[in-house]
Amino acid sequence: YNVRHLTPHFGIEGLGINLNAIDLSDQKFVTQLKQDLIQHRAILFRKQNLSGQRQVDISNALGEVQSTFYKHPKSPHPDIFRVSNDETEGCTGVGRSGWHIDGTFQNRPFQYQTMYFPSVA
Repeated sequence: YNVRHLTPHFGIEGLGINLNAIDLSDQKFVTQLKQDLIQHRAILFRKQNLSGQRQVDISNALGEVQSTFYKHPKSPHPDIFRVSNDETEGCTGVGRSGWHIDGTFQNRPFQYQTMYFPSVA
């Protein structure tokens, strides 16, 4: 994939890639993804129509998935923590205790985190 910087110091956009078509056993792709995440801290892939299983598969390619203990009936996969401002769509009131970094409560926090936003308001 090609990249475009989102800001001078943080984040890139991955261009020209369909994450559904990528062979996740391709170590060249996985290594590049990890290197880009380490170097740029965030990668945005726009207009990807990912199933819950595909998001978990991509996450597993980065390392062992740390599943959340929160479950919502509309979550597309048991290992996906579905968040919303509408309780019928996902868990509400998340992250309202202030700034935080996910996973830091664990003895060994995870290295990577994937997020999927089907719509942003």
